[in-house]
Order: sequence, then structure tokens, then C-alpha cells
Amino acid sequence: MGAKAKIALVVLLVIVLIFVLWQFTSPTQLPVVGTEYVSQPVYTNRGSWIVLESMSYGKAYIAFSIANTSYPRTTLQTHYLLTISNVNETISNPLVKGFSLRVTSVNMQDNYDGSSSKWGVADNVTDSIQVAGVFNFQTSAVHELRFTITYQLYDLLPIGSIPDKTMTNSFNVTQNVV
Repeated sequence: MGAKAKIALVVLLVIVLIFVLWQFTSPTQLPVVGTEYVSQPVYTNRGSWIVLESMSYGKAYIAFSIANTSYPRTTLQTHYLLTISNVNETISNPLVKGFSLRVTSVNMQDNYDGSSSKWGVADNVTDSIQVAGVFNFQTSAVHELRFTITYQLYDLLPIGSIPDKTMTNSFNVTQNVV
């Protein structure tokens, strides 16, 4: 094999490696699940919101559902579950097979005493994204919690993905603490 053939083979292998890395670092597609996570109290006992996101190659209705998985008291940690799911989507480009998102940060702030809590890493499940967090209430009262969620939207291609835009949304829930 000559020098030109070896260089061509190395260039070809580098291109294949780039495509493989691009494919495996792309987020998984969120399938359309309708209002499955919006209507069930186990996922949404604090509240549910549906947001229309307009992207470069389509539109998607994304549902944010906040659930309280433990009884809120001042002496115990209170656990919350945030579920993000794809309610409906419209794709305007035949090269795009769907969309996905990655949660980059979640912050919960209490308006009663100003305390805040940053959340951990998102866990990918089969048809939604779930993020779990813990909050310590310092006083017993009626608290209004503001959940601020920052996420990156992606357009998924047959091979790989392209980042579309970064969004930040805030949601308020009221919580009685004893």
C-alpha cells in the first residue's frame, strides 16, 4: 500500500470516528407520549405545565410535571420529582427524525425564607426525562416554590444531532409545611 493510500485510509477512519462519536453523544429521542405524565397524580401532585417550543425544524409541546414524593416537614428532607415528556410534535424538515432535550440545570427557590436547592443530574428513562431533588424546609408555613429549569433542545438527524436552542422556564407551586 502506497503513502497516498495510507493517508486516504487514515482520513477515512477519522471521518468514521467523528460520525460514531457524534451519534453516541447525541441525546436519545423523546417519543410522543401524549398526556400520560400530565394526568397521573403519581407524577404531578404539585402541578403540570405544557409549553410550546418552536425550534428550527418544527414545534413540540413539552410537559413539565412536578411531584412531591414525601411528606413536607421542617425536620425531614422533602423529595421532589420533575418529569419532562413530549406531548406532541410537528417536524417540518424530512431530514429531522425527532427532537430531544438535555436538562442542564434545575434550581428550586423558596419565597418564604429565600433558601434554594440545586438539583442533581437528569436520568434518562424510556419516554421521559426525570430529575429528582431534595429540599430542606426551615420553617413551617405555606411556601411558594419556584422551579427554574434550563434545558438544551436538539434536532435529531438520522446520524447525530444538532443543538437547536437553550431555554429556561420557571414554574411556581404552593406547598404547606408542618
